[in-house]
Amino acid sequence: MSIQIEKDVLEPSSTPQALAFVAHGRMGGRMTCPCTSTLAEHLRAQYGVRVVKWNARGLGLSEGEDEYSSWGAWVGNHNREDYNRIVEEEIKKFVTEFPQEAGGPKKDIFICGYSTGAIHATTIRIPSAYDSYFNPVKYILLSYPLVVSPILGLEKTGWYFRALEGLVGGEWEGCSNERPADVLSIIGGLEVPKYTPGRLAYTTWLKVLNSKRKEGQGRLDTVCVEGANHVWKGKIDQIGIEVDKWMSQATRSSDIPS
Repeated sequence: MSIQIEKDVLEPSSTPQALAFVAHGRMGGRMTCPCTSTLAEHLRAQYGVRVVKWNARGLGLSEGEDEYSSWGAWVGNHNREDYNRIVEEEIKKFVTEFPQEAGGPKKDIFICGYSTGAIHATTIRIPSAYDSYFNPVKYILLSYPLVVSPILGLEKTGWYFRALEGLVGGEWEGCSNERPADVLSIIGGLEVPKYTPGRLAYTTWLKVLNSKRKEGQGRLDTVCVEGANHVWKGKIDQIGIEVDKWMSQATRSSDIPS
């Protein structure tokens, strides 16, 4: 028997033009947290997207035990399992409700996450059966918790990093058939403060990702918003601004801050 997960499906004012999934962070995070909600609402209102968000196990009305209940739960096994199941269920509903017209345009699909949700989002892959229906997946990773990721992922940390590398480089042991995808990473400058090991780790991470890039695999765009912290206090409107910039530009070089 599957665990029942509390979901919230946000509908645009007219027929949806795209489908999005937004996973929240952990350690008290919920689908109603400001950062998750801001990203979800922006996609819904500005791009006509049906947005699905949900509470992780043990939070809100979601069944099951929370992240502190077991080793597997702590490293994200349950969150990844639920993310995959929700994507599978909601894609089937979406395609059934809005069948593709002959010769009609493909629809966009967004896989998103905030904080730890961004880590789990990098492991989600859309089945190739939907290649004729959806454009290449757009991944939006908000405040990927790079500095504390070894604590959150423990022995799976390297596997998670390689999942993201697979999106830009086309090879990952968790997916036998990587396909093109576009990736946007938005992080607050105060999450990786200047002149600290955190900023050095961040710039090194970006250089590694850029070194893995494979021609034809898709876009990799990275933005560091100076003055923003992990909860985006006083800067939360910048999330939508950066998404709009990304959506409006065909290509943009990755920003590697000093």
